[in-house]
Formats: sequence, C-alpha cells, structure tokens
Amino acid sequence: MSQTTISIVLPVRNQAGSVASNIAECMAVAERHCDDYEIIIVDDGSSDGTREQVDHLAAAYAPVMVLHQPVPRGYAAALRMAWQVARGDYILAASLAGPAGLAELPRLLAARGENAVVIGYRVPAPRSPITAAYAAAVCAVLGTNMRDPALRLALFRADLAGLLPDKVPDGLVHPEIYTRARRAGMAVAQVAVTGRRGRDSLTGTAMIDLVNYSPPSVRNPQGALMGAMTLAVAGGFWLLRRSRKP
Repeated sequence: MSQTTISIVLPVRNQAGSVASNIAECMAVAERHCDDYEIIIVDDGSSDGTREQVDHLAAAYAPVMVLHQPVPRGYAAALRMAWQVARGDYILAASLAGPAGLAELPRLLAARGENAVVIGYRVPAPRSPITAAYAAAVCAVLGTNMRDPALRLALFRADLAGLLPDKVPDGLVHPEIYTRARRAGMAVAQVAVTGRRGRDSLTGTAMIDLVNYSPPSVRNPQGALMGAMTLAVAGGFWLLRRSRKP
C-alpha cells in the first residue's frame, strides 16, 4: 500500500512567544500518526520576531518549510499560497491559535477514507449564543450543513485547490470548500474533536464579513438574506448583553 503524505498548513502572525513550542507539538503528533508529512508555516506579515523564529525552525528541521507574506494578507491568502507548493495527498489546514489543537489530527485522519473533505466540530459545542447564531447563519447563507463553521480545522484532498474562491472572507474558507465539494457529489465528513477552553476563533470581523458576503454559487438568495438578518439580530443582542456587564 502506498504511503499517504499530509501537508500541514499553519498560517501564523505575531506568535513569537509560542510558535516554536507549537511546531514541536505538531511534529510530535505528525511523527506518530502520519506515514509521511511536511509542515508549511506561512508567516503572514509578522512584526514581532516570528519571521526569524520560523526561519530558524525551517533550517533546523527537514519537514518544516516556511513561506513569507511580506504584509498581512489573511488566512485565505496564506492557505492558497501554501497549497500551490504542497506535496501532500491531503492538506491539513489549522490555526495554531484556534480553539482546537493539532492533537486532534488523528481523528481527522481516521475519518479520511474516501472523503474528499473532513471537517472538525467541537464537542461539547461552544456555549456562546453568538457562535450558535453564526453557525445557523453560515448554513443559511451557503446552503450547507456545517455544525461548527467557526472552527478552523479541516483535512482537504490536495486536488481541491480550485474549490477555494478567489475572494472569500477568512472565516468562510473552510465552509466554502466543504460546501462546494458536497454540491459536486464528493464524499465529505464532519468529526467530533475536543475544543480548548477559553479559545474561540469567532470574531466581530467574521460576523461582518458574513453579512456582507455574496457567495459566487449561492443557490438561495432568500436564505442568504435570512442568514444575514439572523446574524445581525443575534449580534445586536450579544452586544447589548456585553454593554450591560459591569
């Protein structure tokens, strides 16, 4: 049986204090669970010494490669850049600062099978009402069934680079690829992972991006409008609750 190579793509920005330990953890997990792997770090215009640290890691460890974006361009641009040079059969896309760590990699690999896309979702689900409202709105806007679109942890077959839209907000990169693969009749899966306490990738920017986003292949414009309205109302309640806290 031929080996499966995994390209682990890790966009980073201003993580000088933690990037070395995070990459060490990533390598330890990959060594145990991957036939063959590479780690592609994309430095997204860091200004705090991260650039020098990741260059040192690439020089010290053969599986590590570094790409540099001279100015911050975001997650979508970083993933697209790494995908162009990745040699893996699958792309593992993740955020080192996100609410799920690379220790969850085995769960995604175990669900690979014939699936073109494997997406993680947190169990237990986040308690935040705004996170639940965001998930409902993403599903309405894209016409999809993702359980946890705010979680940035996914395994993509390497030949799916064309499913990443040219202009897509960072928070909708994984939902778009998952949804497009599913519409194309490809096998996709969602697997439960353990979230890290106190971390959530959902930001106000992600919510604004969703409200303003017009999916290139949207099938249900009324659903998209309702999704945006749902998110706007939920966001209003969330901001009201925050403003009342002492």
